[in-house]
Amino acid sequence: MKFFREEIEKMYNRLNSRVPFAFSKYADGEWSAMNSVSLFNGEFKSDHTTQRSRDMLRASFVYRDPGYYVGISCPCCQGDSFEQMKQMSGQNDENLTFANIFVNSNYSFYKENFVPEYRNWKVNLIANEVAKIDNLPFAVERFFPIKVNAWVENLAVIDELKSLETQGELYLFCAGPFGNILSHQLWSHNKKNTYLDIGSTLNPWLQAEGFKRGYLYGSQDVAKVCYWR
Repeated sequence: MKFFREEIEKMYNRLNSRVPFAFSKYADGEWSAMNSVSLFNGEFKSDHTTQRSRDMLRASFVYRDPGYYVGISCPCCQGDSFEQMKQMSGQNDENLTFANIFVNSNYSFYKENFVPEYRNWKVNLIANEVAKIDNLPFAVERFFPIKVNAWVENLAVIDELKSLETQGELYLFCAGPFGNILSHQLWSHNKKNTYLDIGSTLNPWLQAEGFKRGYLYGSQDVAKVCYWR
């Protein structure tokens, strides 16, 4: 059994301890893309032309390593997909957590703990090219701008990031399914940094969202406590 608040606390303790790890989250959009469902949600596109990227996304989902954590959709948000994702991922239970770990009722903890913690790191940010990084409440060492459909159009960024050969730095991915691919590719290449797929959590500052999430705009999601089964 896993508990929503405990899971984000464990994730924060990993970050604060400075022991490198990687986190890759897979919500409904990533799950649809892995299963060859055509979609365009305003932030990325998946169709018959994205096979190479889809293969890379699937590889990131089933990659196993003690320091690599995978977030999957919980049963309260995605129903039967929860069990399907657990089985398909092949991950050990200790390496599985909530895809929503940073949002809904956990978002207040994220803002109060993770965002200030980012100030203590050299941060590499991968986010939409129109993102307003000067609005962020922490410094960005390097910014790598990407396009809306980055998981298809910006694959060259993978080698660019690998070539840095950094150590003890933090990589933040606000990049849709490209964040999953990056978490896998960079962690398997260099386990001396921490890599976090943080999704939409910085949208209030970056203002580069493709669609509005309820937890950021006062919907009932701000009080939602996701559960595990």
